Amino acid sequence: MHPRSIYNKEPDFGDLAKEFASFKPFVKQTENGRNYIDFKDPEANRELCKCLLKKDFDLDVEFPLDTLCPAVPNRLNYILWLEDLIEDTLPSKKDCLGIDIGVGASCIYPLLGCVANPTWRFLGTEINQRSVDIAKRNVERNQLDERITIKYNPDPSKIFLVDKDKEYTFSMCNPPFYSSQEEIDQGLLNKELEPSAICTGSDNEMITKGGEFAFIKLMIMESLELQQQIHWYTSMIGLKRTIRPLVRLLNDQGITNYTITNFTQGKTVRWAIAWSFRPERPLNIHAIETWRPVYRSEIKLPKETAFVQDCTKDILQDLEIDCSVEEDEVDEIVLHCNAPRNTWSRAARRQKKRQKLQKEDPTDTKTTTNEEPFQFRLDLSSSRSKASTWYQIVWLSGGNKQQFEGFWSHLKKRVEEQCGIHRGTSFNK
Repeated sequence: MHPRSIYNKEPDFGDLAKEFASFKPFVKQTENGRNYIDFKDPEANRELCKCLLKKDFDLDVEFPLDTLCPAVPNRLNYILWLEDLIEDTLPSKKDCLGIDIGVGASCIYPLLGCVANPTWRFLGTEINQRSVDIAKRNVERNQLDERITIKYNPDPSKIFLVDKDKEYTFSMCNPPFYSSQEEIDQGLLNKELEPSAICTGSDNEMITKGGEFAFIKLMIMESLELQQQIHWYTSMIGLKRTIRPLVRLLNDQGITNYTITNFTQGKTVRWAIAWSFRPERPLNIHAIETWRPVYRSEIKLPKETAFVQDCTKDILQDLEIDCSVEEDEVDEIVLHCNAPRNTWSRAARRQKKRQKLQKEDPTDTKTTTNEEPFQFRLDLSSSRSKASTWYQIVWLSGGNKQQFEGFWSHLKKRVEEQCGIHRGTSFNK
């Protein structure tokens, strides 16, 4: 559960029953007086959802029993995670435009997102006309029709219905998890315990050809065409086994800016994935370390911090990399660096040496191996003994994975040699 979630404390069903007469018939008591409801009762689930939305968000929502009943705490988790993702990578971004793919009859994500964030707006798309009609009524019922637009998608094979002249902050989706009813039934059989809650989703909400992997794969392939028109592409993941092939697909397509998190509600765990073609990388949001791309590396050097700082600055100056120094923390130094071009590859160093011999203009970079500029940070902190230094690089934005790894390999080798660590052939300028 997200630390900012109001549902870190379980709702009191007894209090809800006192406040909402419609919920009272579904509340039962154990012998020791604990209030509970039967989560296998679809009417009880629907009434709980409606009451929580009204009590905690002042939202008036209606949806049929044969459509997906959204678990409010889990849906709120997704919204809070999106807030963190935007704050981490777009801290000055306030006026956000999001897309909810498969908005459903309840329209819960746009409704929650707009209530929690007064400057957010949404486009909700849906392939079921009945759900579109109900979602529109829920939007109008809550006077949010100026901020939420619902569109019918007549083509299930197409994911994104975007306006060509608009940029979107994020897209979100709770895709159909399963490929068939048989897969749903098999999933229930494989559980050690019976499911604690009934699922009331319709076929189009629960089942898609190829399951959720095929659905999210289609999202990824369409995102290759849209690129930066949507800043963050995101999706819920219902099955843990889907994560690995999705990460492999992202890497195969050259997408290295991604993150994966998990949401927990009671005994239920869900995951979420986000990817982007923009340079800003998430560094501070909750992510599963197993699936975190390599944004940072760390080594320990047998020299004091001041010595390491001096030799690092000399190396960066030789590589024509700009840096500014921040020393706010005790025994910690941060170097903010910008590499406008690749000056560390063998080809770049050979060209620089040739320019010196031939007295050419060193600013002439026509034949230099020229890759996308990137920004990084170097964190230097003293060990407890203060006789050694923890040395960390953090990839912030720009560039690509190969460029980042190549630079770190070059810098690491040079700074280790300056500190008396020699591995293999010594570096020669």
